[in-house]
Amino acid sequence: MKLTIPIGVLYSSSGTYQRMSSNSLLGARHAIDEINRSKTAGITLAAHYFDPQGELSAYQRGVEYLLAHGARHVVGTTTSASRKDIVPDVEKAGALLWYATPYEGFECSENVVYLGGCPSQNLVPLLDYALREFGRSALLIGSNYVWGWESNRIARELVEAAEGNVVAEKYYRFGDADFKAIIDQILVNETAFILNNLVGESSYFFLRQLNDACARLNIQMPVLSCNFTECELPEVGSLSHVRLLSCGPWFDTPGNGFSARQRVQHGAQCYSHCYTSAYNAVHLFALACQAMGDDDPEKVLQWLHGNQLTTLMGKLQVKASNNHLALPCCIAEARQGQFSIIHREPSVLDADPYLTRTSLARFHELAVCKASAPSLRIVK
Repeated sequence: MKLTIPIGVLYSSSGTYQRMSSNSLLGARHAIDEINRSKTAGITLAAHYFDPQGELSAYQRGVEYLLAHGARHVVGTTTSASRKDIVPDVEKAGALLWYATPYEGFECSENVVYLGGCPSQNLVPLLDYALREFGRSALLIGSNYVWGWESNRIARELVEAAEGNVVAEKYYRFGDADFKAIIDQILVNETAFILNNLVGESSYFFLRQLNDACARLNIQMPVLSCNFTECELPEVGSLSHVRLLSCGPWFDTPGNGFSARQRVQHGAQCYSHCYTSAYNAVHLFALACQAMGDDDPEKVLQWLHGNQLTTLMGKLQVKASNNHLALPCCIAEARQGQFSIIHREPSVLDADPYLTRTSLARFHELAVCKASAPSLRIVK
């Protein structure tokens, strides 16, 4: 007889960041359904869902609800604010939060498995690429909370290590929709590229308005992100005058075998790294529970730390020192409604959440380079 194990799923299906969150929810649902249909899996997952509807105050109620229903493992939350809000409850209960979204680093809880990537795995290689490719004059923009603050703080340090220039650093509330002032500043200054740490709807408004402004001047502007995925591309439409680059562990590129298999099973859905990271989380949880014979969080962590894990992103491992998953790193550019990979790090990157082992040598090397790429490119 199969072992039945409860699992909590805590994602919003509405609110300003609903596209990312809903895609993560879809990945978790599909993984749970696949495991429960499998004839070879030795467990069945009894899923309990809670939808906070994008309200920060609802996440604590959500985790309390899931824990009360017997779940000792919760897959979910999208924003860092929601994660930080529930970590104390998870720690108090001795449970595990499986966090499958990129975040700003500088955190390490024994009760959180970090699966989405931290700055050493995305922001650092992305800025190294951008400073070499586009130039050393950057504008930093973000949502007014910990993701934007910390990501831009790290970015400023890296740009300045390369003796680059931060043109401006600006923050906006969730849902803000008017970006004329900062766009005027971008166009007046010689901005080589923009690091966009806006979340959800604000990011879409900004990109559309920037594209229109660049179109009037017939220029192109590179915009970089570590949290923009395929599920959001329909919201920005055709960006003819913005080069939209994103960095992550996985992209749904043409011919991708995993996406093809998922479309056969689940139809023409969007498969982003929000989807795949949540999907990975559920499958790794199930594998650990099956191997250990129960869902005891300490035993599950012990198994994760001691085994190389076969995932859709390759063979990976959760490090015992920090509970972070080693990840591949890809930089992709949006072209005709989908991402195409333009750079891939040669090996899987271990997480360095506090950036204590991350060398700045590559950025110091840039400081001695006299030539830099042109900042604005005329569209012919």
